[in-house]
Amino acid sequence: MHDASRQFFARFDSRTHPEAPEIWRTLVRPYVDVGIETSPQGFQGEMSGTHLGDCLISRSTCSATMTHRRSAADVRRSHVDHLMIQLVTSGGIEGEYGKRTVNASAGAISVFDLGQTVNSRTPSFSTITLTVPRDRLPTSLRNRKLHGAVLDPALGTSRLLASHLSELTRSAHMLTNEEMAASVNASLILLGGAQSKLLDNDAPTQQVLRDGVKRLVQAHIERHLHAEQLSPEQIALAMGISRSNLYRWFQADGGVQAYIQARRLDRCFDELLLSTGQRIAIIEIAYRYGFSSESVFSRAFRRRFGVSPGEVRASAHKTMVRHPHPSGVPGPDGAPPSRDETTIRAWLEGLQRTRPGPTDAASDVPS
Repeated sequence: MHDASRQFFARFDSRTHPEAPEIWRTLVRPYVDVGIETSPQGFQGEMSGTHLGDCLISRSTCSATMTHRRSAADVRRSHVDHLMIQLVTSGGIEGEYGKRTVNASAGAISVFDLGQTVNSRTPSFSTITLTVPRDRLPTSLRNRKLHGAVLDPALGTSRLLASHLSELTRSAHMLTNEEMAASVNASLILLGGAQSKLLDNDAPTQQVLRDGVKRLVQAHIERHLHAEQLSPEQIALAMGISRSNLYRWFQADGGVQAYIQARRLDRCFDELLLSTGQRIAIIEIAYRYGFSSESVFSRAFRRRFGVSPGEVRASAHKTMVRHPHPSGVPGPDGAPPSRDETTIRAWLEGLQRTRPGPTDAASDVPS
């Protein structure tokens, strides 16, 4: 699904359109009264967003320092009764949200209740904002004093919500109506924290939440594949999640440890393919990714790919010899030439010829 009518985008630049600051003020006036400080560099900014039914996910970027005010009179006059969940991706927010003093730096998530007053200041900034009607809040959040609440960017819950909002910004235009509702619900559950409970019959929201958390954990694993102490315990501690949830999310992958080993083997496969001109020993690659010996590495490698590490390297070397770079010159530092389509196809054909028969290893090769 891709409904362009649900999307909007606007770019502002006072160097070409002097009225740009006033247009920005007009657009945000239903929410806040904005003051924009003048700058020798002028005013540049962007707004974009996608409507999610009765909610809105949006991104704003601005080069100027701004003040944002919403007085008690503005609240009384306004018919807007929403909350704004705002991720600061660069810059920061400082000021008074009702009786709370707020200082939200990059990575933090703050909550702005449009039913209350605000007086804040932002330097040049970039934010992602989910605007939600009050009646969409789950019961567990309605009695909380959310206005001016700031989630610490160091907390696992904050990182999970930040990742979800960022992904929602990128993917919102492709969502179905059911997926939109589920994505908003997942955001509110994450905002509520670990004490919020998913309803058993709320399957779409459960799935969105599980998928989002698993993607964040997978990204953490990818960044730490070289780490010796990459374990379920370390991952759970780093991500601020329970080990029982972690095990459950990776059950379909054979478990957390099995997933880590599979990704390490995939990375070793790539390095064997690309390091033919650098004389890196197979055992060195194995040690780099946490394998205790070459024999342990070779057995695990053959179980996953149906060929040995040496066979992969030999096939890659033959392909490089048969299909040299058009210029005849290797890449920088002796690296092999770029893998164009012809080279890749030839390498795959060569590897297929070296694969053992079905009775040897086909049952161990993952689908």
